[in-house]
Amino acid sequence: MTTTEASDTKRVLELLSQGKITVDEAEQLLGALKDHVPADGAATGTPRWVRITMHRGPDGQRPEKNVNVRVPIALARSGIRLGAMFNMFNPRLQDELRKQGVEADFSKINFAELTKALDDLGETTIDVDDGKAQIRVRCE
Repeated sequence: MTTTEASDTKRVLELLSQGKITVDEAEQLLGALKDHVPADGAATGTPRWVRITMHRGPDGQRPEKNVNVRVPIALARSGIRLGAMFNMFNPRLQDELRKQGVEADFSKINFAELTKALDDLGETTIDVDDGKAQIRVRCE
């Protein structure tokens, strides 16, 4: 953390302690400081987690449901690499997947493009079941 970042963080905490801003406002400000992009265009932080949240409102027989999953990006990348190794060790695996209608050749994944896609993800919302449920995916 640079001295400017530390100074900005301290200022936000002072405003909070003085009651000039709410806890939510302080959280937003601190998040904005963390995500700040300097003039040279380099991001100050690299996302380390993929957060997936699902919300489904109540409907007749079923109550409201919320699911919140946070996965380390390193684990996701390792899992994909592991999947590529399975193709090398057992070529029949890919044939069996094809029989089930799944085209998955992990050995052809470009990890540089995958990393860029994860870094650029932002927040994506997917409506499911005609909008009755929403899935949000974001890197943090």
